[in-house]
Amino acid sequence: MAIARLILVNGPPASGKSTLARRYVDDHDRAALVEVDALRMTLPNWDKDEATRLVAGELAGAAVVEHLCAGRDVVMPQYFGRLGYIVLLDDLAREHGAMFVEVILAAGAALAIDRFCTRRRAMIERGERHPERDIADADIEAVIIDAVDRLARLPAARPESRIVPVSLEASEDDIYHRLLSLLDQTARPSPRLV
Repeated sequence: MAIARLILVNGPPASGKSTLARRYVDDHDRAALVEVDALRMTLPNWDKDEATRLVAGELAGAAVVEHLCAGRDVVMPQYFGRLGYIVLLDDLAREHGAMFVEVILAAGAALAIDRFCTRRRAMIERGERHPERDIADADIEAVIIDAVDRLARLPAARPESRIVPVSLEASEDDIYHRLLSLLDQTARPSPRLV
């Protein structure tokens, strides 16, 4: 039996992280999805209390450990533009005998802004509450440009990260198959027998 993997699907807001992660989990029986935003939204007053961000991160870490210890792959779709939490996840995987696989969805700023605004309008029309609605309309462009810029610099600090290009021409199926191809190329050693 191969060792478990912790798969971080990183990318700018609205790049398709959650969609791809859910699809992977649906297609792989021994995989679990851990979404920080979904965990945050289960907490009381999450939209008014900034401390719920930290609590959700801690809950996500506990869920990751539980699933890895059960031998499941864990897929975490989350934008991380700074190294801190990425390094923490890498350390957490190693500590529990799992592989850490870091994937970056590389979407251009214009595409990410357009997708973000479209998704946000749909959420507002449905009355859906989501942490990304914390971003003021006037700040959307700057926030996403910053995210795209930070993600473009990450591979210099994290050369083992794998890049999946996201473009207007690429369908969800195309991007998903690129993700699967990269994950298939990731060697999964069998655990050592003692």
